[in-house]
Amino acid sequence: MTSNKDKSLKEIFQLFEATSNLVLSQLDILIKAIKEDNRSGISEAQLEILNTRENEIDGNEIKFDSLIIQTIVLYKPVASDLRQLFAIYRMINNLERIGDLSLKIADILLEIQDSEFFQIISPLFRKMLKQACNMVQDALLSFINRDVELAFSTIREDKEIELLNKKFLRHSIKKAEGLIEANEFILLAEMRSILSSFERIGDHATNIAEASVYALSGSNIKHQEISRSKKMAILKRKSGK
Repeated sequence: MTSNKDKSLKEIFQLFEATSNLVLSQLDILIKAIKEDNRSGISEAQLEILNTRENEIDGNEIKFDSLIIQTIVLYKPVASDLRQLFAIYRMINNLERIGDLSLKIADILLEIQDSEFFQIISPLFRKMLKQACNMVQDALLSFINRDVELAFSTIREDKEIELLNKKFLRHSIKKAEGLIEANEFILLAEMRSILSSFERIGDHATNIAEASVYALSGSNIKHQEISRSKKMAILKRKSGK
């Protein structure tokens, strides 16, 4: 017979999966809006969908607070369950912030997408966004599939996002040389804001991956440099060897 604690934990995991899918669908809308054919643009309809899903994500975050507190107080979960709950709570906070960033990026796109400069560099934006989205997806899959190695792989990719940001910015400015007028520095600032948002999505994906490692192995690696020996020790602990 299924206990009330098991039912409550199942509800939390189902809500986590639903929230993850909402955030991934937001990112998918952005990828489709930033096309490879230099005809990028987000529509008012897409922006409305993003707003609707953002409201759902915010509502789910509130539900999580209530469900997790209720589960801990009423059912006194064991240590392994508590670890899962704390990890999910951290992941949900980061997912909510990714949702906010997705909406911010869409709002800026709507303002600048008709500019010639943006159309020139949109393929570069798409490449960086896809990498950030893949990081989010892999971080979530590492938890769902109990794959610690995938979590570590996601964490390694974070530095690549930062390097791409610098590389793309230099390349884009050079490519668009002569197109920028003195009164278009606001446009550059807006695009720099989008690039920073891509970086922050990568940072949040890293946080999710770190929470996944904690949930699966009990090792808290937040704000730590992970040596090969420490990584192997964590993997052995997770596998029980």
